[in-house]
Amino acid sequence: MTATHSAEERASAAASHPAARAAVVTSARALAARALVHGRTGNVSLRTGDGSVLITPTGADLATVLPQDLSVIDADGAHLDGPPPSKEAFLHAAVLRARPDARAVVHTHSTHAAAVSCLDGLDADDALPALTAYYAMRVGRLPLLPYFAPGDAQLADVAEEKARTHAALLLRHHGPVVAAPGLDAALDAVEELEQTARIFLLLRGTDHTPLTEDRRAALAPQLPGAVALFSALAIKKALDDVVLEAFTSTTGIGVEGVYEPTNVLLEQIAGGARPDVMVGVTGGLEKLAASGVLDASSLRPLARVGIGVAVPPGAPAVDLSSTRALVRALTSARSVAYSRTGASGVAFAALLERLGIAEEVNSRATVVEKGFTALAVTDGRADLAVQQLSELRFVPEARVVGPFPEEVQHYTDLSVALGAHAARDPEATALLRHLTAAPAREAYRVAGLEDPRR
Repeated sequence: MTATHSAEERASAAASHPAARAAVVTSARALAARALVHGRTGNVSLRTGDGSVLITPTGADLATVLPQDLSVIDADGAHLDGPPPSKEAFLHAAVLRARPDARAVVHTHSTHAAAVSCLDGLDADDALPALTAYYAMRVGRLPLLPYFAPGDAQLADVAEEKARTHAALLLRHHGPVVAAPGLDAALDAVEELEQTARIFLLLRGTDHTPLTEDRRAALAPQLPGAVALFSALAIKKALDDVVLEAFTSTTGIGVEGVYEPTNVLLEQIAGGARPDVMVGVTGGLEKLAASGVLDASSLRPLARVGIGVAVPPGAPAVDLSSTRALVRALTSARSVAYSRTGASGVAFAALLERLGIAEEVNSRATVVEKGFTALAVTDGRADLAVQQLSELRFVPEARVVGPFPEEVQHYTDLSVALGAHAARDPEATALLRHLTAAPAREAYRVAGLEDPRR
């Protein structure tokens, strides 16, 4: 049953999970570009971090579908928001329920796979032989499901049962359904399945040999491991809002994030913790690389961020146009909140000393041990919050009024590197590559960070 929502709720839903929506659209268009779908056939779905599922809508042309066109369903396939979903939404939901390791499902009517689904004499437990190594790696075994009319919800139970033990299914007189940890793997698998179906049809009536069972077993699909990411708070908003969702949606690689000020992360590392990938203040990472904790050859500049000021919601802006104006704002505030352990707090404390107002401001300051100082202006503890601009924006209720004047601004340079133990780990390397790519850098800029100095 379709849920009803207000216009505001629907607009909010359409804006949710922007990175995941973009990833679904990219995959849908790739299916069309590779001729794996035709006309208005085929559908793509992706389970998001909150458990809802984005899916292409009914009657969609996957070559032209847009992020706002996507439907939202729940784990049972019920329509939550957006346009009406594909009539096979129940099938996607069933496969995702059966495979907690999967986030993405792709269903096509690709020509050669559909042709195979119409043949007599197929092995119902293994409809396509493993003719190539990549088929064994990306698809595994392909059970053939009995015929159901398109949109027949009775298919759900059959598909859910088979999907518990198989990542790919072939629907009789219909086409393939593939589940994978991420959209890239699902796309690769359905393309490999189509190519193998084509080879199979070409080889019919000829002498040929599939892979042996031993070779096939050695190539069975493996789930990617999660990556342990240590990250400074300054970049957390960009990572949470866009960057990591895009990474996991496409690659299927999970990220276990630890977010603390760099000094706190350094203490944890001194105590024996070891990240696979680390984002933090450049100086700290350089020391870790020199000591062998991080892989020095992987160290890359990532972004830089300046210090700014936030005020309570609805409060008037303060003048930050000059050092004199900043001093006036700081000394006239009932209380100024800043962090004790973060890079911005250390720099701000030093600035107060240089300006000669440390005693006056600190006598009534709200000093936060760690975390987001803007919370102190939303709960009434302080009139002003001082922190790196990207961290202030993590509290949307607070009003960010601007950066410090340039003559007293302090920039923190952030870098990224692999843990020395993870230098050859493909999942960690993939995350490092994603964090330094152009889409991620754009997300950093939106979150208040700047490109690193060259």
